[in-house]
Amino acid sequence: MAKRQPYDIAPLSASWARSLRARNLADNTQRVYTRAAAGLRDFLITYEPKPGDEHARLVPTELEGNDGIHREHIEAYIDHLLSTTSAATAHQHFRSLKTFFNWLVDEEEMDRSPMRTMKAPRLPEVEVPVIPDDALEKLLKVCKGTTFEARRDTAIILMFLDTGARLSELTLRTQEKLDLDLMVLHVRGKGDRERPAPFGRATAVAMDRYLRAAGKHLGRALEPGDPLWFGVKTKRELTIWGVGTMIERRCKEAGIPHIHPHQFRHTFAHLWKVNGGNEDALMRIMGWRSRQMLSRYGSSAGEERARREHRDLSPGDRLNGGKSGRGGQR
Repeated sequence: MAKRQPYDIAPLSASWARSLRARNLADNTQRVYTRAAAGLRDFLITYEPKPGDEHARLVPTELEGNDGIHREHIEAYIDHLLSTTSAATAHQHFRSLKTFFNWLVDEEEMDRSPMRTMKAPRLPEVEVPVIPDDALEKLLKVCKGTTFEARRDTAIILMFLDTGARLSELTLRTQEKLDLDLMVLHVRGKGDRERPAPFGRATAVAMDRYLRAAGKHLGRALEPGDPLWFGVKTKRELTIWGVGTMIERRCKEAGIPHIHPHQFRHTFAHLWKVNGGNEDALMRIMGWRSRQMLSRYGSSAGEERARREHRDLSPGDRLNGGKSGRGGQR
């Protein structure tokens, strides 16, 4: 019997990629979506049913129909990702592919999506540790100085800590997105949504010092379209990789464990909660649309917040205090 010729979704995924660009989605979103489609394409081209499973679907030879792409093929791909990568990667690919197949239905390439009744793989909740106060103090201490690099690194770290912004949100910005008078940085988050990220007076001072140092470093006045952050040697835009490398190097200098930039976001959420900050305001600042994120962020320090709240609300202490009071009145 002749070997079945696998159906190649590459042309359709290329059309989808053009559609994503036309919608002006964030570059990272486009990369995530197209990477998932490419991964499924490679998997289907080499797909083989598990040995001994006589009920398994054969390799799809067309897009839809009896010999088309079915739920079982997608499930096999997600299972493959779970066994070779991580639950987070599998979950991300699942969501991306669901969007892809929905697009195919909208484009009338398919009558219905093979993923219409599928459930996303369970994503285990990973507790991201918040940064201890002493580590933050040591990190800022090694950044002290009046050089351009010292001014820049201090400003970046304080902006991370004070805004709760993601790495890409804080890095991929231009000068015109910063308002030192209102103490706000306009960032672009998930879904290509822009929001104001406020910061405090100490961070505003650090940013002002950095911008003055940046003008001297460049030998000219800063312009609105200039990048927000500059490299030391290149004097060009500081990349996401450059910011991450800087934090890694500063952690080594401070003698503290490596800090991932996203830990600043979790630390911001934790400090906001522990100091009694309003949850609705926190959601607005962080750019969240789901209240589930309130419990996810800073969850690793949840026990500390619970202990502090218990000290204020302890039923035993309140009861004992009440008895003492009554006893004093007798």
